[in-house]
Amino acid sequence: MKNDMAIVDSNIWDPAKQQKLFRSLLDAFSYPGRITQCATASTSSWFALLSTLVDGQTTLADPHKLIEESQWPKLEAHRASPEVAAFVVVDGSRTPEFMPSLGTLEAPEYGATLMLRVTSLNDAGIGTIRLQLSGPGIQKPMIIGVEELHADWITSRNDWVSTFPLGVELVLCDANSFVALPRTTLITVGGAA
Repeated sequence: MKNDMAIVDSNIWDPAKQQKLFRSLLDAFSYPGRITQCATASTSSWFALLSTLVDGQTTLADPHKLIEESQWPKLEAHRASPEVAAFVVVDGSRTPEFMPSLGTLEAPEYGATLMLRVTSLNDAGIGTIRLQLSGPGIQKPMIIGVEELHADWITSRNDWVSTFPLGVELVLCDANSFVALPRTTLITVGGAA
């Protein structure tokens, strides 16, 4: 997988662009499984999303070293371990090696948001892994195809959300688009074409 951090759009820090991208992310969480194009074409979608979500008050983990050292000061987030960070960015082709924060019954909103970098996303169900999605915000079960997503992420995620309202949110990101999968979405690996 190529390093998609090589080109970073200097305008990603523009407040208007960040507001537009944040609105797109909110819409994506309202319609799980909908593939959303990133507001910027010259920065990888996962990094663009991070630039809108993190600041000096948030914690961020990067266990697979996807963020270049020179980008940390711009993000301003506090580095944390993936077990306690509010946001975690990972290479989706690798297996999960940690258990993220699931929140508490008193504060389920403290469950982590995991951003998984994958090679590509499509709504034709084509890919190394097919995900069948159903639940709130999805009118009828749908299939998305994902390239280079290790199935263990879905197995672990389903375990992490099994004690709702505790759990995590997933955002699958390829170079130019993303899919939001809230903890209320039912995800099955495979499914009919």
